[in-house]
Amino acid sequence: MTNRIGIALIGTGGTIAGSATSRTSSTHYTPASVGVEAIVASIPELLERYHLKTTQAFQLGSYDLTPAHWLGLLHHVEQALADPDICAAVITHGTDTLEETATFLHLAVQSHKPVIVIGAMRPATAYSADGPANVINACTVGAHPGAKGRGTMVLMNGRIHSALLVSKRHVSSIEAFDSGFEGALGEVADGTVRWFRPAHRIKPLALPEGCELPRVDLISAYAGADDVAIKAFIGAGARAIIHAGLGNGNAPPNARETLKRLGEHHVWLGRCSRWIPGSITRNSGMFNDDELGIITATGLQAHKLRIAIMIAIASGLDRSACQCWIDSFWG
Repeated sequence: MTNRIGIALIGTGGTIAGSATSRTSSTHYTPASVGVEAIVASIPELLERYHLKTTQAFQLGSYDLTPAHWLGLLHHVEQALADPDICAAVITHGTDTLEETATFLHLAVQSHKPVIVIGAMRPATAYSADGPANVINACTVGAHPGAKGRGTMVLMNGRIHSALLVSKRHVSSIEAFDSGFEGALGEVADGTVRWFRPAHRIKPLALPEGCELPRVDLISAYAGADDVAIKAFIGAGARAIIHAGLGNGNAPPNARETLKRLGEHHVWLGRCSRWIPGSITRNSGMFNDDELGIITATGLQAHKLRIAIMIAIASGLDRSACQCWIDSFWG
């Protein structure tokens, strides 16, 4: 080992590894076209600054990822971070489901070493490619002492975000990722990292060896919605259903009673708001969450509540313990 800082660089595909037929093209391209080694070779400064341990976990557009891929990636991350010469893991990823993978890792990786998930909004072949800067910045953050104990972060366009808070909010802009009202954790520019708040790490859950993540489905409320999809998911074997409700997590009348009776089918209900930020009220006028054993999201978005409940069920928590665990995210 040299005196350069050790970074594990794990490739999974995505736009950051994409290529187009023209260097002027930034939206028409084939994702996951080049491997992580080619990304490293295109940025000479990386090998000058860091000792890199590269792994190609898989090579996909992130819209093709499944929970099974998350479990495989978790193994790669834990294995890399167990090396005492590695101080952080940087994962290159497609942006479509980047925040979901980052949330899963944030809630499951046991190491206190930082994990930084990055992507790009423009392919590697574009004149305006944003991937190389994101790679350099992610390694800079991973090597920074202040990154330890923050869990999994997302770094895009110079901003450092918590996996739990960040969302993709634009189809193609390089400023697509944002943390809303809560704000970013910090920023990085020209090799300098500035943190906006102290480190805070939620307690990750250790997944059993060889486990599979349970089926958890997500339903979005809308005017006139009924219970057809709910019943279909029950029939398909869902262990839990996330209801992304209207306003304060409310449900339309033709879905409401079926949601309240999910416990009769041994199916958990997770309740949150549809797309808008803010914490919903527990035990609202519509739902007595304590009586019905409903998991409420606090500040989690629907797709992230889904991941938390998947991990909780796989780890053997009951609904009460799952609620306590989710509530602790905001402590």
